[in-house]
Amino acid sequence: MTKRTAISLLGAAALLVLGVYASWLALYPEESDPRNIHYALWKHGLSHNIDLDSAVAGMTHDTRAVNIVKGMSRVQLDRRFGYVRTLDQVTPYLRECYTLPYTAGERGVPARGKDVVFLRDSWQMVILDNGKAVDLVLCKGY
Repeated sequence: MTKRTAISLLGAAALLVLGVYASWLALYPEESDPRNIHYALWKHGLSHNIDLDSAVAGMTHDTRAVNIVKGMSRVQLDRRFGYVRTLDQVTPYLRECYTLPYTAGERGVPARGKDVVFLRDSWQMVILDNGKAVDLVLCKGY
């Protein structure tokens, strides 16, 4: 292969990548859409170039959002999401979500009696068991 052919192939590959990137952005422009490229990269830890409030909003539509938080400690959650709020720092409505006889997320882990934190200013409650996140509950419309 000649040098000229190699450069042409490299240029074509770069154009293809840019085309896919531009198309993906055009199809899913909202950062709060879990199909948005910035959200997808952030979810897998490959990018920090996203507004964290938009990322948390996108988690409400992500079918596997619990996998983003599962196994994280409170310190790790705080780092990943910028800040988390304790039960004492949230509204009475969100505290009621915690006090329900049975609050279940994907795995059906009861919240009562466990440590919980809320992601930023969202309605996303993370249930911690032995200091590690085990479930994610959307406290909306219960």
